[in-house]
Amino acid sequence: MLTGGTARRLGGVDKTDADVDGRPVLRRLLDAVGALPVVVVGPPRDVGRDVLWTREDPPLGGPYAAAAAGVAAGLAAHPEAQVVVLLAGDQPFAGAAVPALRRALADDVDAALATGPDGREQPLLAAYRMAAVRERLTGAVHDRPVRELVDGLRTVRVPLDPRTTLDVDDPDDLTVARRLARGLSPSPGPAR
Repeated sequence: MLTGGTARRLGGVDKTDADVDGRPVLRRLLDAVGALPVVVVGPPRDVGRDVLWTREDPPLGGPYAAAAAGVAAGLAAHPEAQVVVLLAGDQPFAGAAVPALRRALADDVDAALATGPDGREQPLLAAYRMAAVRERLTGAVHDRPVRELVDGLRTVRVPLDPRTTLDVDDPDDLTVARRLARGLSPSPGPAR
């Protein structure tokens, strides 16, 4: 999970810490991922579960550099890993997509990329075969466009509902996320 951006459109506030119906965005995402091993690229904090924390070097090198740091840390901890799922930390409902993305990795596919209602492939909501991306995520990774990660790969598109692909980039997105979260789980009532 990539969490180290600057959140300029949200006024510099850490978007992964923004409250979405009683839980921070990142916590909501981690809860939905379940028991899978997780590497979070960004500044460490309490997220209510064990995760492996790492940072790109230097920090703020962009999502490609963050993906490289996360994959390197994940492989160090789990050298047998054959699949990596990349998730942007500002997508509170993306954890629900992990099983579908992993299932979509057929033998002849290198990457399963989520698509939202606009049809755009999302390289930061995708499952990748480690063999296909390991070498791409080494060397000069700072400030590279994340789109380059999928260039030349055999991909499959995995259409997802708009809620799952929603990312919280600005105050309007945060309002939508809060509204959607209230529809998913009722808010706790007053204490008795």
